[in-house]
Amino acid sequence: MKTLESTLWQYLRACICVLLPVGVACAGPATDLPVKKYLPLSLALEAAQAALSECVQQGFSVAVSVVDRSGATRLTLVSDGAGPVATDTSRRKAFTAAVLGVSSGEFGKLVAAFPVGTILDPALLTWAGGIPIEAGNEVIAGIGVGGAHMSDRDEMCARAGINKIKAHLT
Repeated sequence: MKTLESTLWQYLRACICVLLPVGVACAGPATDLPVKKYLPLSLALEAAQAALSECVQQGFSVAVSVVDRSGATRLTLVSDGAGPVATDTSRRKAFTAAVLGVSSGEFGKLVAAFPVGTILDPALLTWAGGIPIEAGNEVIAGIGVGGAHMSDRDEMCARAGINKIKAHLT
């Protein structure tokens, strides 16, 4: 049985909904805010250090970048002797992987099928070495390695970084 108070609250909600701008939900009590997973800086650093270490142990001077899901740079590490292009390519590979949700190498294969003259975002890079970092089925970041002079080596180092933090990605 409805009480006068519940009827008044229902009426008040209906009046407010009429007065609010279009697009605002008015179907009852407020819901919780959505929760998005993210890669903490400490784990980003751990992954980047592991990727850098893997490449340095193999004799490569590289840069490693980690970006968040939107492509904003969280950090970049540059090994001794890395060339000037390594920093930019590592960031762009990480960006490509994070915003598209596929490795930069896979993106390169997809682009090969595009018609000639297709214009792409210049921040994207089609060379292997960028890998999305996922927690469950959700892309939370991207890691990119540049400078090993062979993209498959860059990707191998990036995978070493993800493997280092894999246990935390739930």
